[in-house]
Amino acid sequence: MNTSLLQQRALFYSPLSFCRDYEAELTRNVLEGWEASIERGDLSCRGDQVRVWFKKLDWDSQYFSCPTLRIELIEWEEGISDPRRHVSDLLSNLWTELQQTYQRYYLFMEVPSEDTEVLQAAGMAGMRLVETRLTYYHDRLDQISPKDVLPVRQAAKEDIENLRQVARQARNAYDRFHADPFYSQETADEFLAEYVAQCVKGFTDVVLVPAVDSDPPGAFVCGAKDISPVSEIAAGRLVLVAVDEPRRGWYRNLNQALMLWMQEQGIQLIVNTTQSTNRPVIHVCESIGYQYGQATHILALNR
Repeated sequence: MNTSLLQQRALFYSPLSFCRDYEAELTRNVLEGWEASIERGDLSCRGDQVRVWFKKLDWDSQYFSCPTLRIELIEWEEGISDPRRHVSDLLSNLWTELQQTYQRYYLFMEVPSEDTEVLQAAGMAGMRLVETRLTYYHDRLDQISPKDVLPVRQAAKEDIENLRQVARQARNAYDRFHADPFYSQETADEFLAEYVAQCVKGFTDVVLVPAVDSDPPGAFVCGAKDISPVSEIAAGRLVLVAVDEPRRGWYRNLNQALMLWMQEQGIQLIVNTTQSTNRPVIHVCESIGYQYGQATHILALNR
């Protein structure tokens, strides 16, 4: 890895890139994470002076019955003129190789808005924009009072079938799976239903549901803690949330309930990622104290 050049870009790949005064540590964490993945052999590499690092996602490949790959990093040596053209050519060659290897495949990448050369090169190589994501953060969790939040409880395995149905019904036309023409609407619905089921089984640290009556939950929020190791910041993430029509208005309460849970776990900061098109979620987040953090783009290609 050409660390000196990557340092100019690595910070923006951190999920906490917006945290001021921690830029050096966040950059180092990203670089060390990439290095560790390379040393473990988790990533495949193509190219010499310009390199693309990617991995095959075994679970996704099996679930979607299609080889699924994710680009983790693109780098180039200093002094290369017009890296966009070189990256685009390398990616085009990779597309051909993957088609020869798999015949059929799906590949995607998430790129921060600041990495314009990679974004432009990916477009030149034929990747399509699928989703633009905005990440908001809240770092004043002590401002959320238990008396302001309606009762919730942790989801149980007995709730899974109801939560699967909630995930199917709360369809978002702009999320990665529903917006990408590669996936049918039914496939996208079922994937999110399976995702929340796995969250209840332990994929995330917590799944909270309404506990105000004896009716089925009808809404949920999934949360994960310790998303990025920073010496003085314990951070968590709102991973997934969905609300069925009978529980309309519960997004705000579930969001705040997750903040309370995070506070109890010693978490100081929570991040919440949504689509740039999801104005209702953005409005609620801003109304309860979230601030804008960063923007990324999901690009994809399939053959």
